[in-house]
Amino acid sequence: MLLMLTVPACNPFAPALDEVPTDPNELLGNPVTVRGFFDRFRAAYQLRDSTLYGQLLSPKFRFTYRDFAANVDRSWTRDVDANTTYRLFRAARSTNLQWTQYLPSSDTLSSDTIATVERSFLLTIEQRDDERFSGSGTARLILVRKNRNAPWRMRSWYDRSEF
Repeated sequence: MLLMLTVPACNPFAPALDEVPTDPNELLGNPVTVRGFFDRFRAAYQLRDSTLYGQLLSPKFRFTYRDFAANVDRSWTRDVDANTTYRLFRAARSTNLQWTQYLPSSDTLSSDTIATVERSFLLTIEQRDDERFSGSGTARLILVRKNRNAPWRMRSWYDRSEF
């Protein structure tokens, strides 16, 4: 009994604290690189984290998709996209985004502040009511940043999905 009183309060079932702080760039992707930007994009979808996703958008962001029924392109701004993505993440039980092909449309070495990238993807969304949506497509993104050490942000996303 005396031993228990002299030992500082601790919970033997609690895990120990990690001594080394975890770098979010290692876990989620470093958006200073184009590859890291896409890793972070995928992490935002996998975690259904609209805050993480919002950090990838430029203030002048525009999402555009093809409305095949009307045969026109439709688009919306950053605020509408952030709100739509937030609602999508809240309605989903799970989301799975896989980037499948990397088709660089411009060489990021020729410019440190703008890159045009086209990627193929597979997306599966399972809603809380067990309804599933799966689709594939390509996303043509224009990425911008202030300088070579700044993180990439999406200025535009032209979506060619098959949902």
